[in-house]
Amino acid sequence: MVEKTPDRRGLRLLRSFRPDRSPRLGALIPRSQGPLVPRSVVDVFPVREVRRKGPEAPSELDVGAIWREVERVYKTGLHPAIALNVVHRGQCILDRTIGHLDNQPGGPTGAIVTPDSLFNLFSASKIVTSTLVQALVDDGVLDLDQRVVHWLPEFASHGKQGIRLHHLLQHTAGLPAMPRDFDLDAALDLGRMPMAPLFDLVPVTPPGHRVAYSPLAGFFLVQEIIERATGRELRGLLRERLLDPLGIATLDYGVPPERVGDVALHAVTGPPAPAIMADIFARTAGVDLDTAVRLTNDPRFLTAVLPSANVIGTPRDVGRFLQMLLQGGELDGQRVIRPDAVQRMTTRVTGRQFDGTFGFPMRYGLGVMMGGTAFSLFGLDTPGAYGHLGLSNVVVFADPARDLAVTYLTTGKPMMDVGMVRWFWVLQRIAAMVPRS
Repeated sequence: MVEKTPDRRGLRLLRSFRPDRSPRLGALIPRSQGPLVPRSVVDVFPVREVRRKGPEAPSELDVGAIWREVERVYKTGLHPAIALNVVHRGQCILDRTIGHLDNQPGGPTGAIVTPDSLFNLFSASKIVTSTLVQALVDDGVLDLDQRVVHWLPEFASHGKQGIRLHHLLQHTAGLPAMPRDFDLDAALDLGRMPMAPLFDLVPVTPPGHRVAYSPLAGFFLVQEIIERATGRELRGLLRERLLDPLGIATLDYGVPPERVGDVALHAVTGPPAPAIMADIFARTAGVDLDTAVRLTNDPRFLTAVLPSANVIGTPRDVGRFLQMLLQGGELDGQRVIRPDAVQRMTTRVTGRQFDGTFGFPMRYGLGVMMGGTAFSLFGLDTPGAYGHLGLSNVVVFADPARDLAVTYLTTGKPMMDVGMVRWFWVLQRIAAMVPRS
């Protein structure tokens, strides 16, 4: 391979563009208030008091410049806590956190978050569940092209017989919304999602017809398929099949009850979401944003098994899981899936089209969101990258061209705020700074 220098054009663009001086964004910012975000919505402390650093390998990359961008994100007041873990060429070159575990708006200040604190991946949990699916395909237990009704005969109502497992993973099953009468509070009391309302869902499009992101419904069905096909409970199967062989101790569906207090809590921040965004969230998640965030801090949620919503772990262990995928299913000499399993996840990809849920042009692999040259969650010029977004400013991804794994976790939940530009700026900076090979 021929190593290239960092994307100089991208670096020049980054250096010349200032989010707070953009003609469109600048109109949103009162000039008297300084750069980017004029207000704090959570308490912001001096960064030197609340930043923490884990073990980091030396690197030729300017990790200090990347971290300074993270500190600017923290100063917007949108996030009580932020963690960033970057693995480059198999070495962890950045493992830092900033903020507090429980610094809620108007609430008491608690422990300072550290690289050993636990963070929720939210929808980025789908990467872990989808990897488990690939492991079971390797084992001959599952078939991606098998119809869902093969495992779940009760699912056949309303013309859903043609939906296959890969449709659920690629968000092309036509089932973006949760049942209208979904009660997350009751489901948490029960300890699992009642399946009868999901079996009775009516698809909005034929299978494979178009992409429409399904935050919860599709992966609850995937969980039921896995558990019926294996006769095993999802949490124990994940640990036995993937996590224990890799020596990954803290990554799991939820946490043991004794570790609930180690999980960083979340807060709704920023202005109220526009009505159309609030409606989309409520339809696809089954609850409004305020209720969702309140329940994600609930011990019942933190100890549950939710295949697309509550994988929890340290940023370091998330980075190690991503590194395993970059290395084709192997980590520290231990192989858990075959290289072609990772290839399946990232090459069986939908064509780029406007997502029926988000309204953005998206491409999906099998349980992963794909990068792109221009429009990408993972920064400019990341066409081969794969990863996932999580509620609402959580991003984890791997980029094979850069031999890079990034875990970028936050605990504020803004839906639309100019400060989110600063958050996205971190990803752009990383993509421009790390050379492609």
